[in-house]
Amino acid sequence: MAKVCKSCGEMYSGKYCDKCGYGDPKLKNSKAAVKYKKATKPERFRSEDDKAVYAKWEKERREARKQRRNFDKNAGIKTLVITAVVFVAVVVVVLWRSGVIFKSDKRDVVKQYFASIQNSDFDKFIDCFPSDMKDEYEQQRKEGGYSKEDVMKKVLYSSFIEQYGEGYTISVKFGKETKLEKDDYDLEEYKKAYGRKPNISEAYELVVNVTFSGTKDTQEAKLYIYVGRMGPSWKIFGMTEDSGMLLDSRDEAETTE
Repeated sequence: MAKVCKSCGEMYSGKYCDKCGYGDPKLKNSKAAVKYKKATKPERFRSEDDKAVYAKWEKERREARKQRRNFDKNAGIKTLVITAVVFVAVVVVVLWRSGVIFKSDKRDVVKQYFASIQNSDFDKFIDCFPSDMKDEYEQQRKEGGYSKEDVMKKVLYSSFIEQYGEGYTISVKFGKETKLEKDDYDLEEYKKAYGRKPNISEAYELVVNVTFSGTKDTQEAKLYIYVGRMGPSWKIFGMTEDSGMLLDSRDEAETTE
């Protein structure tokens, strides 16, 4: 149980005061002990100096009592509220990461992919892929000494500008969606490339009709895009064209270089 030091007025819970040492038998002649001895001397035997010491000690004791009276009675409730808020926040983060709440639509990543190509937005572009692929793109960009815009315009999609013209547009129309079972897709090649398999909770094949249009040319393509949900987000893992394989941006980068 906490006690008020009769010497300095501080609270302490041990056998003697942590601040001034009052109560410690090893400090019988300490200033604190002498001070308390003077303060507790019967009034009729007190000198003027003793009375001054007693008055100071009494004032400190009153202040200590006042502090105890002003102790926040709602502190326990506030602590519980803060704990509850932190707990709820942790639960929300866990549910968000697992994709239970606030999960994105599988089509959003496809829209972002083509919008990032059209707008030469490197950050948006690499965000369409799993973290391993994102890191690889960023590493290749830095090693090549390219700016983010140069990667999109001069390395990855220079052929698009040559074929359709500067300022070309890409429009997307979604078709059939097919949910894939685990036996429908194999991630062994991904593991060989990056040393691990991505944690995909569900996967889909999306049929997408894409129109590339510019001042030089206009073409349409029917694509099969494969997306997987990782936590709350959907990522692109590959795509094929109706007439065969469509070069993904990684293969295209190697061809251009």
